Amino acid sequence: MHLGMLEAHLDAASVMDTTLATDTEPATALEKSGLTPRDYQLALFHQALRSNSIVMLETGTGKTLVAVMLIEWFAQRAAAGSGRRKVRVFLNNTVALVHQQARVIGDNTAQTVHAYVGAMGLDEWDETAWTRTWARADVLVMTHQVLLNALRSGHARISDIDLLVFDEAHHARGSHPYMLIMREFYDHCAPHDRPHIFGMTASPLNAHQSAQASVHHLQASLDASMCTVDLTADQSSRSKQIAGSDQAAGPSAVCYEYALPPAFAPTPLTTALESACGSAKVVVRGLRTAPVILALLGPFGVDQMWLYYLRQWHRAAALRPAPSRNAVTSALPDATAADDPLLDIADLKSALELARAHCGALLDAVSDNEQMLATETVVHPVPQLRALGLHRRPWADVRAQLSPQVNRLLGILLQWRDRPTELRGIVFVGRRITVVLLAYVVTLIAEFDFVRADVLLGAALKQSGSIDRPIRSGSVRTANQLTLADFADGRLNLVFATQVAEEGVDIQPCNLVIRFDMPKTATSMIQSRGRARMPGSQFIVMVPQVDPELKQSLDVPASAAPLASEEVLSAMDADASELIVPESQVTGESQTLPEHQGSYTDYLRLVRLEDCLRDWCRAEALVNPTTTTDSTNIIVSSGPAHQEYGRMHYNLRIDDSPSTELEEMWVEQGDKQGRIYTIVSTQARITYMSAVPTVHSYVQHLPQDQLCKLQPIFDFEQVAQPKQPTVSQTKKTKKAKIPTHNALFRCTITLPSNAAVRRVAGPLMPNKRLAKQAAAYRAAKKLHQLGAIDDNLSPIADPEDEADQAANKDTNAKPTEPNAKPASRKVKGARSSTDTYDIAVAPAFVQPKALTQPDMESGEMAAKYSPRTWHLYLLSLHHPSTDSPSQIVFASAHRMPADISVPLFVNQFNAAIEPRDTSATIFRPKYLGSQVLDQAQFDILAQFSSKIFTRMIFMMLTWNELEVGSLLAPLNAEGTGIDFEFAQSCFDDRSIVYQDSTTDYSSLVGTLIMDALDHGRVKIVEQVCDTIDIYSDLRAYHSKKASSDLLENPQPDGMDSDDGCMVAKKKQKGAKTRLSVKTMAKWTDVKRINRIRPAREIATGVPLFKVRNISLVYNYLTIVPQSILSSAYVEDAQETSNAAKVATGAAFPDGLYTSPFFCAREPMDSATIANLSLLPAFFMRLNQLLLAYEVKKKLALPVQVQTVREAITSSSANTDVCYERLETLGDSVLKYIASVMLFVAYPDAHEGILTTRRGRIICNANLFDLSTRFKLPPYIISQTFVKRDVRLPGRGWHRMPFIPAKWICMSPFFKALSSTESSNTETSEDAKSLGDADLAVPKKQLPTEPIVVGTTRMLSEKTVADIIESLLGASVCDGGINGALAAARALGVVDNGWTCWSSFASVWRSNMAARKRKMAQLSNMRIETIAATTESQEVNDLLQEMKLDQSDVLFGLDLSVSNPQPGSVALQHKSDSAGLSDMATAQIEDTLGYTFNDRALLVEALTHCSSLDVTSSSYQRLEFLGDAVLDFFLTKRYYDHQPPLNPHRMTLVKHVAASNDLFAIVLVCNGLQKHVCHGSVTVRDAIHDYELRLKHARKVWSQRHSNEEKDHREDSATMERPAKSRRTSSSSEKSSIDIYSDLPPEVWDAVRAPKVLGDILESLVGAVFVDSGMSHETAKSVYERVLSPFLDRFVDSGKLSLHPVIQTLLVCQGWGCDAVSWENGTDSNPLEYTNRYVCHVVAHGQRISTSTGDSPRHAKYNAANALLTAIGASAPNALDGDLNAVHNLSADKATSGKPGETALDKLLKPICTCAERRLAEAEQRAAAEEKKKRMEIEQNNTSGGIADAEDTTLATDVKMSDNIEEGELV
Repeated sequence: MHLGMLEAHLDAASVMDTTLATDTEPATALEKSGLTPRDYQLALFHQALRSNSIVMLETGTGKTLVAVMLIEWFAQRAAAGSGRRKVRVFLNNTVALVHQQARVIGDNTAQTVHAYVGAMGLDEWDETAWTRTWARADVLVMTHQVLLNALRSGHARISDIDLLVFDEAHHARGSHPYMLIMREFYDHCAPHDRPHIFGMTASPLNAHQSAQASVHHLQASLDASMCTVDLTADQSSRSKQIAGSDQAAGPSAVCYEYALPPAFAPTPLTTALESACGSAKVVVRGLRTAPVILALLGPFGVDQMWLYYLRQWHRAAALRPAPSRNAVTSALPDATAADDPLLDIADLKSALELARAHCGALLDAVSDNEQMLATETVVHPVPQLRALGLHRRPWADVRAQLSPQVNRLLGILLQWRDRPTELRGIVFVGRRITVVLLAYVVTLIAEFDFVRADVLLGAALKQSGSIDRPIRSGSVRTANQLTLADFADGRLNLVFATQVAEEGVDIQPCNLVIRFDMPKTATSMIQSRGRARMPGSQFIVMVPQVDPELKQSLDVPASAAPLASEEVLSAMDADASELIVPESQVTGESQTLPEHQGSYTDYLRLVRLEDCLRDWCRAEALVNPTTTTDSTNIIVSSGPAHQEYGRMHYNLRIDDSPSTELEEMWVEQGDKQGRIYTIVSTQARITYMSAVPTVHSYVQHLPQDQLCKLQPIFDFEQVAQPKQPTVSQTKKTKKAKIPTHNALFRCTITLPSNAAVRRVAGPLMPNKRLAKQAAAYRAAKKLHQLGAIDDNLSPIADPEDEADQAANKDTNAKPTEPNAKPASRKVKGARSSTDTYDIAVAPAFVQPKALTQPDMESGEMAAKYSPRTWHLYLLSLHHPSTDSPSQIVFASAHRMPADISVPLFVNQFNAAIEPRDTSATIFRPKYLGSQVLDQAQFDILAQFSSKIFTRMIFMMLTWNELEVGSLLAPLNAEGTGIDFEFAQSCFDDRSIVYQDSTTDYSSLVGTLIMDALDHGRVKIVEQVCDTIDIYSDLRAYHSKKASSDLLENPQPDGMDSDDGCMVAKKKQKGAKTRLSVKTMAKWTDVKRINRIRPAREIATGVPLFKVRNISLVYNYLTIVPQSILSSAYVEDAQETSNAAKVATGAAFPDGLYTSPFFCAREPMDSATIANLSLLPAFFMRLNQLLLAYEVKKKLALPVQVQTVREAITSSSANTDVCYERLETLGDSVLKYIASVMLFVAYPDAHEGILTTRRGRIICNANLFDLSTRFKLPPYIISQTFVKRDVRLPGRGWHRMPFIPAKWICMSPFFKALSSTESSNTETSEDAKSLGDADLAVPKKQLPTEPIVVGTTRMLSEKTVADIIESLLGASVCDGGINGALAAARALGVVDNGWTCWSSFASVWRSNMAARKRKMAQLSNMRIETIAATTESQEVNDLLQEMKLDQSDVLFGLDLSVSNPQPGSVALQHKSDSAGLSDMATAQIEDTLGYTFNDRALLVEALTHCSSLDVTSSSYQRLEFLGDAVLDFFLTKRYYDHQPPLNPHRMTLVKHVAASNDLFAIVLVCNGLQKHVCHGSVTVRDAIHDYELRLKHARKVWSQRHSNEEKDHREDSATMERPAKSRRTSSSSEKSSIDIYSDLPPEVWDAVRAPKVLGDILESLVGAVFVDSGMSHETAKSVYERVLSPFLDRFVDSGKLSLHPVIQTLLVCQGWGCDAVSWENGTDSNPLEYTNRYVCHVVAHGQRISTSTGDSPRHAKYNAANALLTAIGASAPNALDGDLNAVHNLSADKATSGKPGETALDKLLKPICTCAERRLAEAEQRAAAEEKKKRMEIEQNNTSGGIADAEDTTLATDVKMSDNIEEGELV
């Protein structure tokens, strides 16, 4: 029958609503799959549409197909309707079933199916994610707990589901999620919004109920009618139903008997283990399990159990976290056995030795060995069992050691030996350990080599502590999935399984099911029998041997499986007689049947129960006859029976366990009133059953350390039962008496010390379970009312972050899917994220917007320059090489600030000063007034400025008159203004030096000229060479000084250039080009100045000038390293480069030459040029200062301009300052201010919330947003000083790509090009006359447009974010902590309400008073939504619901609001010092040097989160605050260190000074650790263990040092504490004690401390800070008293060496290898427990050093130390040592034949390829840069092509820097 026939069935359903669209075909999508529903499936589908239904069919008869048809039908109805969109939900009770059913539904319907399990992180989903899921999917397949959690949290609505399918519906009882979904949500949903219910089960039977009660129970639970089909009534009918399908008639069932086990004696291995290590936990567990396994499997199985347990023990030891014990701890003389955590490992070693002695190689057989048996045709898919198969033994050798039950099982399996390919069986076993051991036994017997077995185990309960794991590696779920896949594919043919495989697992090929243990329930038997799906399959039940007399008297039902005949058993034994030892040889008397084993009678009872169910269903069919169109016999149980049953027993029930029916009736009465707390906004609900997990979830999300696992504590109080009145159940029913109980119980919940609620007492309840639920219900309500859990009942992580997450969330993003890879995206504020940002221009250099005027020619409106006011400044520039300064006028568009001072480092170039003066020289512009400049005056000064800069940087500047914001001008004689006449005429004379052939040029020696051959560079004439001219062979006449580029942009000390190799290559290429040119005449062709070259007859005989460059320095912005300065300037007399020295044997001296035809006289003298060479650096520094001034003005920062300049200067600028030091300081300032603000503003938030909020404030993403919001990126100084980019300040100045020769000198020999000479190649007449054919010079199109300096640059978003922190650091340097707060307010880090530091204390006091008032009011609140169907005053009276008051809920504080004393801002607890005595309090206050106003803060600072003291909170909030306070003090300490530390050193030293291990040492040495209040044995042991290890380290250090060293330490200053800030020490008369005596240096690296100790020190500082009214100075005094002396002695005194990990990186990078990394692992021998973590130093994939440690961090530390020791590296002092010293490695003495080679050379040379990689990268960058330049040149060329650069047409808006006669330019 085709599924299309459903249309007829739906038309026949006249009882259905006409709106159900019965004309649709619900199974259209099934047609492609080829599935055809059977008649009874269509009938059941028809019945399911009539009402809520539960289909009861045996496994494999097609229940799921009915559900699929329903899903398709409801989906088509929803598509045809126009109402609210609803979805179909398919619930399963296992993850495997979710994925399996999702595939089935997806393959057989046209709907969108999504599968959801808890592992997908659904608990983290918000309502938006659930809404998107609801909108995208048509069918949701999920586990029951997923839907229950979503409904409880309000993320899902039961009314949004139109079909709710329950797979394995028989689980709907008790507190199962199925039951809770129905009772908590379905019952309380309006009837018209309820989903349609469809359940599926193989059997509804319950072992504790009759068949009728079980059916009624299930129907009432799911509000559905039970329906089934009698497929067993008529075998012919059954065959007809299943004809043509893949479903067989069912497996043939048979019972196999086995003899009772003999009384086996304990195995020798058991006795030995009990004697040697009987106290070990694993051995105790094994001894408890061994008797059961001995009777069940025999001695051989017991030995396999021990081997399995030892392997698991071995594995657990390898994965267990190492204890905080150094390797030397075991040598402690005073350590007791109880203190030693390694005793467990000692027992393991002893047990393994015994196991090897008794079992040989079997212990080590299970491994990942890939070896397989040669005889195996199919490789076993499980490596562990494959390796175990190598040690198979004959069955005869072990038969006597196996139980009769195991031997019977082996006999059954042996029947498949001749047809192993057909075997596909499942053996069901009751115990997890038995499952594993049977797989081992079968694998170890040689006769069963055809069996490839594996196991299926369920997840063990956490409280059971079970170590029974699958044989495969990985999790239980993963192992089961792999096993099922291998079984389905035939790689496995036998599976040993627990009840986890009984239901829901679709294993089609299975043809054998064996019940090794008797099923406990009829449902279990039915489901396990249904696993056999193949035709001709077998279902075997193994039963103990039945007494013959009893066998005759038993009433065996007809449906029961028969016992195997004696002939069959005898034949089975006969088949194995030649292989096994007869059972007669097994000695020992038979013992009684074990309690866990069932008998044949038990099996018959289950069969009868199944028959009863079948008979009852048939009776129901007679009472409620149901007919269908195809005459299928449908049995439907409905009517008033189960409805009344539900009203009496299950309606609105919280728990319905049949064993406590009387108590439940009492709860039922009470629970109808007010026991559901509904949150209106989300409809989330708290019920008795949901309250306990809600409270646990809240506690688990509280901040906690590794030493304790927080959990709520439930205490019960038993009270006498009061006399109960008689009440009426309802008005319409008879009165019923409430049962009387002997006692009532009250539960009190104690939450951790960092919880919002500390203690909650519940009402009286009749049992502990209900008392616990009622107390949790109250606690959950209070947590929500306090805001500790949100409206979705999730623990509050950061409520303010939800809006940000919603704003940043991608609305189109999909929720997390299984195996989904996270999408890569740009991380905001990361160093790798870059963007383009504008470059700001100082407002002083920005012209006012020009007015538009009509153009005289075109008449169009255009902006033109109009006369405007310019501000004049006098610059007095004095270079150290000159005798007097030069004065020049600088004009700006706007007035600059009056206090601008420009520092330049000019004195460092004065060779006369020894030692070198590196101080800055301050240049202060003097304001001369303002002057209006008209167009003519503006043009004169613009030309003058251009000509000045042409002589400074040898580049031509052009300008845009509408953008120019700065000008240069000569000073008039009066010194008050501009000399326009001189500016116009000073550079008019540009005639060439040549006059005629008879001119004597000797007078020019010592004068300055401008050389057109060298871009107009100013040079000094040294000699007139009369014997050579421009046609002489002089290859090296135009060499350049090699060091000229070194000082243009010198690098700061310690920084290397990545492209140095490419620069050298370019220089070599340039030298080669120069040497290839033989004559100066040819050079004019190369330099493109041949148009001013005279004819040969004129130039012949005219002498050349030997010239010398004027040594000019341009970058005065930073201190030049001495090495570069020496190489560049010490030998000024050497003016030739290496290229000039190649011309050996030449008749002319090496040097630079030029000709009178190509040079002009320079009107300025050398002193003036030297002084004016300061201008480029001056203008760049001036612009930087003005930008800093604008930032200061914009943000109103209380900071000096020079400090702001440092704060906005990045390291890429390569200048004298960099923001990195300030950024390091600002980072701590930001953390400090944010922590104080959050601590004060959120008094109810725990440390986790505070940390999250602080992270959101200080993260780079937020800082980046703030920086961009205030438009700070344009002000960041990041450009390095480059000569070619030097301009006058402002936007209007641009550089020409070249300087035309005629603008340098005017030659009478100038000749214009004809049109025929504009070809691509030109051969001059002079070249032809020389007879050189290779003098043809290729002509290229030269750029004509001016080069505009970039107005944008690339910046890393990390740099943009760092500016915020550096500005905060600058503010605290110049303005103190209040200045930093003002800056934080201006930068948007804190709200504007925080006006001064004292506001924190006032707000804290007011917030605490408001918090106490709020809690006092909340204690009397009762906010509940009553959800009950009836109201009864008697029930309310019976419930005796009490209001929550102070006796029920304890918040850890006095609810009365008191007026705090001045300066006191802490809570007033019930006891001033709680658990601290007066003596202890005095000792702590004496140590801290501070007296507490509120000692409750001191108690809180010492209270660990594990403490059970409800009168005090945890120290975590104070630790959060104290951490930030100490971090700031330490950062400021090393920022102020002299000499100043670079950022790297600051971070390095602060990392040590602020480490938890160092704080722990200070705390323990001061004796404060003994006052810690905690409730954890782990914390106690960790502190004690640390004390022992520290004591031992001090003892060893004392013994190792000589008396001289001791005397030296005694002579050092003792640890005198400063005076107290609050009072004088009461013990001041006591002699000072050196508490740090015999303390090894850097002991914090050798002895690891538990985190709690360092946290306590931070919390104490935080407590002082809060108690003193947020006093910065008071907290600082405690820091200086407690921590500073230790730092002075052990960190700042030169004892802190460079960390070996950092030194390793520096050494390798200094050598040239930057591919060094670290590889962590564990020791291959897990028994090496103390130092089992392994770390390798890896370079280019090769391990160059290896070491171990007790933690990954210590292993890394030791590995680095091992490498440094091997290469002979000495560590410099980390604070002020020379880091370059790490590279000074001595030669390896073991190296022969290679003098000078170090051990590091031997390690890295064979493997390192970093140099080649860097060279290749540099070449690629150079090629890319060259390509980019060529593209820019081509883009700037005109379309027609230009033969010579001198015939170009320039842009009309750019003015030339000379008075050129009209017509000179084309």
